[in-house]
Amino acid sequence: MLRRSARNGFKGILLLAFALWTIIPIWMVVMTSFKTQKDTFTVPVKWFFHPTLDNYSKAFSNGDFGRYFGNSALVALISSALAVGLGTLCAYGLTSFGMKRSGVLMNFFMLGKLVPAVTMLLPMFVLINEVGLLGSYVGPVLAHTAVNLPFVVWLAISFLKDVPRELEQSALIDGCTKMQAFRKIIFPIILPGVTAAAILSMQYSWNELVFSLQLTNIDTYTLPVGISRFVGSVSVDWGKSSAAATVTMMPIIVVGFFIQKYLAEGTTGGAVKG
Repeated sequence: MLRRSARNGFKGILLLAFALWTIIPIWMVVMTSFKTQKDTFTVPVKWFFHPTLDNYSKAFSNGDFGRYFGNSALVALISSALAVGLGTLCAYGLTSFGMKRSGVLMNFFMLGKLVPAVTMLLPMFVLINEVGLLGSYVGPVLAHTAVNLPFVVWLAISFLKDVPRELEQSALIDGCTKMQAFRKIIFPIILPGVTAAAILSMQYSWNELVFSLQLTNIDTYTLPVGISRFVGSVSVDWGKSSAAATVTMMPIIVVGFFIQKYLAEGTTGGAVKG
């Protein structure tokens, strides 16, 4: 009993340390966004101050923040939809159509996730530039889709493997085609996994900087690129950049609360109800 209490206490300390490690930087950014420039550079850190909304006003009025926000939303939604749609269908084909060497193809997709994403930057830059789409939304959309696709395939396969094959076979006996069986029977069962894949893909696209920086222009900059422009070569507007970062974090933090719910739900729960 004493050993178990000590183990639980140690786990609690680790969890607390990890929570502080995660929360404190976020709290510092949020707090800085409400500080004046004088309060920001006060040493030691000023924990009690008169909050101001000037930084948010400057971010939205002088920093084209609204346009960056819309660009990020557009790129994240389209790339996530493409990655999830293509990845889910690909995973279904690999697990259900009896393809030869499907295991080799699965491992091939995993290689796409193991390769550093930055190695794709140069060839993608050349290809998009050659077809005259550099600076448009197509560049980051294709890049984010390519990076997320292997992960979506891997996650969808792990969910599809847990679906009883008898459900699909029953649908086929009843006259459904493969795609009808997928749409009416399989997809509702794996919906928690698909939703989790969509959320995680959107999180990556929302926060990604390297591809968005190199494949866009001033009209198609996303939020990470726009925020990086607040950092000058001589000085940094910490208040405005913190305000922009705070607004950028909020949608992902809110959406993030739903991830655990969908990951924890049983993928075959709907198959045994009623």
